Amino acid sequence: MKENYSSIQKKLMRLVLITSGVVLLLTCIGFFAYEFFTYREASRERLTTLSEIVAANSTAPLAFDDAKVAAQTLEALKAEKHIVAASLYDKKGNLFARYPATFPKYNLPIRPGEPGFKYSGDFLQGFVAVKEDGKVLGALYIRSDMDAIYTRFQRYGLIALLVIALSIFVAYLLSRQLQKKIAKPILALASTARDISEKHDYTVRAQKFDNDELGLLTDAFNQMLTEIERQNEEITFLNQGLELKVNERTNELEQANIELKLKSEFEETIIDSSVDIIAVFDKELRYVTLNKYGREVYGLEEKNVIGKNILEVFPQLKTSVMYRHLQNTFEKGEMLLDDHYNSNISDRVLQNYFIPLLDKDHNVYRVLVIGHDITEISKAHEKLMLVNKELEKSNLDLEQFAFVASHDLQEPLRKIQTFSQLLEKNLNDKEAIRNYLSKIISSAVRMTDLIKAVLNYSRLSNEKGEFEEVDLNEVVENIRSDLELTIVEREANIKVDKLPVLHGNRLQLSQLFMNLISNSIKFSSRNPQISISSRPMDDAEAKALNGFDVNGKYVQLTVKDNGIGFEQQYAEKIFTVFQRLHGKQEYPGTGIGLALCKKIIDNHHGYISVTSEPGEGTAFTIILPTKPSDVAITLS
Repeated sequence: MKENYSSIQKKLMRLVLITSGVVLLLTCIGFFAYEFFTYREASRERLTTLSEIVAANSTAPLAFDDAKVAAQTLEALKAEKHIVAASLYDKKGNLFARYPATFPKYNLPIRPGEPGFKYSGDFLQGFVAVKEDGKVLGALYIRSDMDAIYTRFQRYGLIALLVIALSIFVAYLLSRQLQKKIAKPILALASTARDISEKHDYTVRAQKFDNDELGLLTDAFNQMLTEIERQNEEITFLNQGLELKVNERTNELEQANIELKLKSEFEETIIDSSVDIIAVFDKELRYVTLNKYGREVYGLEEKNVIGKNILEVFPQLKTSVMYRHLQNTFEKGEMLLDDHYNSNISDRVLQNYFIPLLDKDHNVYRVLVIGHDITEISKAHEKLMLVNKELEKSNLDLEQFAFVASHDLQEPLRKIQTFSQLLEKNLNDKEAIRNYLSKIISSAVRMTDLIKAVLNYSRLSNEKGEFEEVDLNEVVENIRSDLELTIVEREANIKVDKLPVLHGNRLQLSQLFMNLISNSIKFSSRNPQISISSRPMDDAEAKALNGFDVNGKYVQLTVKDNGIGFEQQYAEKIFTVFQRLHGKQEYPGTGIGLALCKKIIDNHHGYISVTSEPGEGTAFTIILPTKPSDVAITLS
């Protein structure tokens, strides 16, 4: 049934209600117009009568020039709440008295006008002459508002709305009963027509209710059904004769179709059994064939592909290399090979062959496209390249580590050897012995610290550790608790924003923040002010800022302090093992802390950078994925 369908019952109901409403509305408008003009005239006559009474009472004050009595006379107008203002003029036309007494004179007429009242704006106003024995003593001016008229017509309007609503309701009740007389035969005829249309049973006849126009319509409808039934019988008789000939021809066609189908099925079986994507296009770039494997790859049904233009099925291919190659094959009639095609439709990598199919005149009438899936081969190649890069980087790190470690580990050994020799030469000097032993112990402790740091760094390089959901808020809070004594002694202030929950190694992330916060406290010449903040980053932003080469969601962490800072040219150097920018006597340490931070970030497929300025503090920026990834982040 159509959405805009409306039954004849509803149409008759609307017709009655609209007619009743319009008639009542026009009646009310006529009544309002009559009442409006009648009441205006009555109001004018009432005000004229009132004015004449007040004028008669004002003769004595005007005759005796008694303004006080005149004002008292006008005060009697208080009884009429619609009187806005009134004034009394003497025979010279001068203002003699006014009501109310506070009413501004400039709002009153300067001189009396012609006798009579008229409507002006929202007021009814006018003059009457004050006479005594036919002698004019002055004039009276009265101004009345229209509130009485407005109030009266508001009441009329409310009554009219109630009358219209009640009348329409009564009309609705009456029309519901009366319209059935007309609607019932029509609905019965419509129901019969619908049944015949749905069941194709032309033996059904419509019921006739009255001998009127609807009765004539019913008779004509039944006669039409009789004629249709007769024609159907004739057609059935003729069809019986044709069926024999059709059956013979059908048997011949079925045999031919069986042979053609067997041939077609054989070809389709060969194509559909292929593990490559096979498609054939005509000159209008419409699909002639897309094999089963291709439909499975793209999640399509055959009916939604065959006969449709390639851009109708895949609009995203309009600017693709594949679409250009397909056009070029039709234009040049030469086979094309695309060794490495990143599909615009799926995440597959294909090796595409574009083969022109020629007709008897050697013109290209179709193009065969074969797409060989090399996704796994491509991924394996990319992983191999990535592993090679990681191995090269690891070798460089190992060479640098071995060089620096040998240098830094030899330093405390040389000191131990030197002070041992000096101790041997000064065995009788107790003070020298105490001093040399202290230096030997200090060098041994430093060597122990260096060996522990080297072991920690080596452990991070070889063991990635188990990953889990880590709440960085808990991690930082635990570090604040561990460093509570140092924080109090250095009067440090650590401000921490709401931090995210990441998928990582809890121990390594704790070590990361411990090193960064400890460095911020240590490398500060005044009360350390440390802030830790975070914000989410999407993969596009991460790639734009830092050259990331993976997809996913990232978070940016910033650890900022007001410490001593350093020259920006050393920003990369500080992440190298045993690299220091300050003397060990002034700021003790192993020089491995930030290298450990860099290794932890690498283990989490992240990125760390630093910006600093001498005397202005340092800011470490860390970017980490929020979810685990099996592909390391690389810089392009």
